[in-house]
Amino acid sequence: MHVRAARALLPLALGVAAAAPAPAADRGAPRVECAGRYADTLSAMKPGARAREARPAADYVYCLRATAVYEQLSYGRGGKLRRQYYTKVRHGTGFAYRLRGEEALLATNHHVVDFPEVTGDGVELEGVPPGSRRVREEIRIVANEAEPDAPAQLALTPVVSDPALDVAVLSAPAKLRTMPYRTGSAEELRVGDAVLVRGFPLGAFPAANAGRVIAVGQRDLDRGWDHEDFAVDALLNLGSSGSPVLAVSCATGEPELVGIYHAGYRGAQGLNVVIGIDQLRGLLTELRPSPRELAGREPGADPAAARAALARGPIVMPFGGRAVRVEATGGGVRFSLLDASYPLSTRVELAVLGGAGAGSGESELRDALWEQLALVLRYRRAEDGGDGSGSELVRARVAERIREREEEQADLVAATQAGADGLAVIRPPGREPANGGTVRDGSGAPLPRNRVP
Repeated sequence: MHVRAARALLPLALGVAAAAPAPAADRGAPRVECAGRYADTLSAMKPGARAREARPAADYVYCLRATAVYEQLSYGRGGKLRRQYYTKVRHGTGFAYRLRGEEALLATNHHVVDFPEVTGDGVELEGVPPGSRRVREEIRIVANEAEPDAPAQLALTPVVSDPALDVAVLSAPAKLRTMPYRTGSAEELRVGDAVLVRGFPLGAFPAANAGRVIAVGQRDLDRGWDHEDFAVDALLNLGSSGSPVLAVSCATGEPELVGIYHAGYRGAQGLNVVIGIDQLRGLLTELRPSPRELAGREPGADPAAARAALARGPIVMPFGGRAVRVEATGGGVRFSLLDASYPLSTRVELAVLGGAGAGSGESELRDALWEQLALVLRYRRAEDGGDGSGSELVRARVAERIREREEEQADLVAATQAGADGLAVIRPPGREPANGGTVRDGSGAPLPRNRVP
């Protein structure tokens, strides 16, 4: 009943009159005056495009189902390993915009198809316990959220994704119908311009939502995003993420793609934000992340750069909820895990020398320390403006990465102190190396007193 009511109102939203047709001289031409590039009413749309968009479903827009299966390990009676599995399903919208050989490329939001590798602090998934690992994921095209999985459904393959832009491109192994409209320019939108959004709200059924642009030039830095949005008052819901947003060209009367809907404000259904299409051209056409995204990725640990930074003095960095002092020692670097009461105490619990940098595989703890140092140096470089306009985004990402690693680091320190298999005890609680403590190299072997840097 509700579906039929929505379909009956759709032609009215598009400005299809029920009265007598327009005079022949006016047919095919916009019936309103345009002050900018885009019209302030959808009735400016050409009859052919208007009839196409008045259909219940747009044949270039698809309902996407992203599924991830998580495994959680635990121990039962007698130390028997138990495996429990949890399935997480998410529905969203995607639209085909280009053919590439025998396949079609679809665009959607990154957050529609992205699942964390491991759940835990800061990466919770409803219904999936913390500490679960993703063991399988897939993306399918379905008719709606009620359709069960079936072998005949098209399985999609990720091509490229840009988390900062919140956009992903997927490929389908078939020549799907693609969007018949050209790509426009969100930069030329004005407040009051009319927009049309085609998607699958709640994954329930295809729908068209009309609205107006109510704000432009909105910088979005939430959740690690970094892009320019414009806001619309179209009534949108979960499941509409990834929907194409169209505006009507005053010059041609044809719809143009001006953005991809990606988020709304809680408790404000008519306040939604759209990623402007201008910043997505490179990703959609060249199929690679934006230069800003590439520049924002964490570099590997660089021992030479670390020693250069440490030449200016020791660095104290967080590690597993503790503090580690890092200092240059001759031709190498020494990591000292400080007492839990630091800064009241500067007593060293563990110390490890690392002269070759990360990745040698001799010590998991040493590698983790080098990786953490690389993150800290990356953060400080961004703090000093070394990454230009992207510095704010880099700092946010590095800070988030450091938070994500804290639990893993704490477990690694605890396992090292306990002498777990494969992890050498670096040194027991004791005094500073210069005051008689034992210092071990990266492999865990003790160094003679005359070799302590």
